[in-house]
Amino acid sequence: MPDDVHTAGVTEFEAESWPLEAAAEGLHQVIDGFQNGDTRPLVIGDGDQPVLVVLAIADLADFRARIAELLGNPVDAGWLRYYLRSTFDMSSETLVEQLGVDADHGLSSLASQVNVEQAALLLPDHLRRTEAGGNPLMLIGDGMLATAALIAFPAFSVLLAMESDGKTEDDSCAHDEEEKPTTPLEVLAERLGPISTQLVARINAGREPGLPKYDLHFEDDLVEHLRDLENRAQAAPGGGAYDELNDLLHSFDQMRSGELAEEEDEYEDDGTEAPYIEVNDLPAAFPEVRDAFRSGADDPYLIGIGGSPLAGLISYDLYEMLQKVSVEMDGTDEAPVLPLPAPLWDDGPEIVPFDAAVAVCPAVVEDISNGDASMLFVADDETGEPEMVLAPLVWLWAYVDYLELEPTEV
Repeated sequence: MPDDVHTAGVTEFEAESWPLEAAAEGLHQVIDGFQNGDTRPLVIGDGDQPVLVVLAIADLADFRARIAELLGNPVDAGWLRYYLRSTFDMSSETLVEQLGVDADHGLSSLASQVNVEQAALLLPDHLRRTEAGGNPLMLIGDGMLATAALIAFPAFSVLLAMESDGKTEDDSCAHDEEEKPTTPLEVLAERLGPISTQLVARINAGREPGLPKYDLHFEDDLVEHLRDLENRAQAAPGGGAYDELNDLLHSFDQMRSGELAEEEDEYEDDGTEAPYIEVNDLPAAFPEVRDAFRSGADDPYLIGIGGSPLAGLISYDLYEMLQKVSVEMDGTDEAPVLPLPAPLWDDGPEIVPFDAAVAVCPAVVEDISNGDASMLFVADDETGEPEMVLAPLVWLWAYVDYLELEPTEV
């Protein structure tokens, strides 16, 4: 194998993974690199599609430990299920299997260890098994302790997302005239619509004289997100979508002026943490949360005491989806069948007007902290129909993994 195979396989794995034959021939070189402190992974593919990844055993152990820690806490475990399902269309059980974490989420391996020569011979079988939906996990090493591990690329993708914290070297917006097409912010705004055009005009009117206006590169998925914000802002002027669009355009203006470093970009959603609101701050934040849901926000808000999340505040549309799942499953060990409000259920909780809900929400969270099965259905003042639901977080997380959500590209 050429000397640059390992490096090229690492730096360009998203565009082209190394073919099976080259990876098998150079596997010994890769393992030697791990032993000498070079922990860059090797991605193996079938054509241009990445399928397998060889990574240092220490990286796998760290990854396992992080997943085990998340699974050990009901709130974190629920978040992980939601994150995996919505971002990767993967269940936490699948990730656990692909990493070799045991049933109790310990760190002992469920895979046998082979030496480097055996691993090279087994690579074709593991590639075929993975493409057929199987788990390719294999530990590799010539000594008593493994040096490397072979895992499925989808599991590696989760590791990359968690390591990058939503930020990669290929930022969605970067000033790079040589490699990527760039667009003036004014042109982008015109393509998005009248609200964006008006916002950029206001930004330009308030700019300091002499500041540069570099063109920026905008990834397709970012443009689609901006377009969605534009449409929602037109439908609900002054709502959460309008504010988010305004903030993003101001951030882009700072970037094109050189005032905002690329590593400090804030327009990408890292998907690693749902918004948290302390219970004492919830009454004041309630109107803003309502506006966010009305503008199309899907993610739950975590409500807690002293920084510890205890309850989830979600839209009623999402709650209805979870409720149907809970009925189909007839409850779980962590949560009962979720109730519907009266009069849909004869003994269901009452729907509370918005102002009254604002007043009682801290008491509901306090009850949940004491282990009571307390929840709150908040009414839309105009229709009287339920609009938001405040419920124990463990109840909501218990059913998130079973929702049929459309995966999003990362």
